[in-house]
Amino acid sequence: MLTVTTPATATPAGTEYDLITVATARAALGILDQTEDATLQGFVSRASGVIAGYCKRVFAVETVTETFRLDRLQEDLLLSRYPVIAVASIVENGNTLTVDTDYEVDAAKGIVTRLYSDRAAWWPMCKVTVVYSSGYETKPGNLQQACVELVKSYYLSADRDPMVRSEATEAIGSTSYYSETLPPNVIGLLGQFRNIRMR
Repeated sequence: MLTVTTPATATPAGTEYDLITVATARAALGILDQTEDATLQGFVSRASGVIAGYCKRVFAVETVTETFRLDRLQEDLLLSRYPVIAVASIVENGNTLTVDTDYEVDAAKGIVTRLYSDRAAWWPMCKVTVVYSSGYETKPGNLQQACVELVKSYYLSADRDPMVRSEATEAIGSTSYYSETLPPNVIGLLGQFRNIRMR
């Protein structure tokens, strides 16, 4: 079970989960004035949401409380959110654990390893509560580029189907579509960010 204790914040409000700014989108599209900023903001928020859904991730910085009820011995705890910025506390069966003595964290992967006598150990069958902050304080370049590409596709195809891959003008005509929910160039950029954990 996961509960958000400190939600993401941003200025202006409502852009907390955006992967790029409107200014970045404007520059990528070569738009010189700000007359289309409202439209671009909608595209940025839409693209950011689609990417988060595809990757099954929350990229914004938030503090969460995650509770594990372990019904068997477990080698590692796989946190739902990563990368981990900081672990505020880990409580195991009512006892507060000490970092580097009782556990260590692979921050990039969101993996918590139990320690005993400075060696990796199993997590026992009990309730474990982890309070931690996670997310990207600065979004990685590939993640931002994926959002830029998706915003471009929304903007440039506002009057046509963005999933059209090719069209043929013949006696009858022919149209083929991408089978994925995202254009291939965007999918390629997002490969490293997809959450493939089965939990």
